[in-house]
Amino acid sequence: MKTLLIAAFVGLHIFPAVVNAQTDPPGPRHDHNDHRTARFHPHQHDEVNMPGLRGKDTTAKEVNDLKRIFVLHRGIDRKVENLADGIKTTTQAKDLQLRESVLSHVTMMVTRLAEGKNPEVFIQSPTLDQLFEYHKEIRTELMTTDWGITVIQTSSNPKVVALLQKHAAEVSEMARRGMAAVHERMEKSR
Repeated sequence: MKTLLIAAFVGLHIFPAVVNAQTDPPGPRHDHNDHRTARFHPHQHDEVNMPGLRGKDTTAKEVNDLKRIFVLHRGIDRKVENLADGIKTTTQAKDLQLRESVLSHVTMMVTRLAEGKNPEVFIQSPTLDQLFEYHKEIRTELMTTDWGITVIQTSSNPKVVALLQKHAAEVSEMARRGMAAVHERMEKSR
């Protein structure tokens, strides 16, 4: 196992919003082109272009990595261990392209967080926004595995520890359920 130690203080976890874009949230279906329902569903679910993956300064590579992760989310194996001072996650994929997208996404987000550059992706969790506010209080270690990556994130701030654990759970749910988890979270926050 190759070990990469990121000494910078970072606080992001894999997939700010791992989505699949295959299902609408539970509840009645609405005609997204009907102006009367636009206030309830202000965007269309575009499963090809996935515009909700774009942020204020995201690159095409970042968006394409997320698209691949979202579409192939069922190929992700993810384990989370809550630590007294943070989290330890292992995210793996047998599919080479999916694994490469996961590794690229994780290292890109670690860099963004170290620099305090929140991508503000439309579908990202509010928990991620809060982690960016505390990015200097988080220590991250990355270790590659044969099939993916292990991330250990710790903090001496109990509020940050709680945010790390909450975000890890959100990411796991998105990896498991894809876009349905994202839609559900976004509907609840309205």
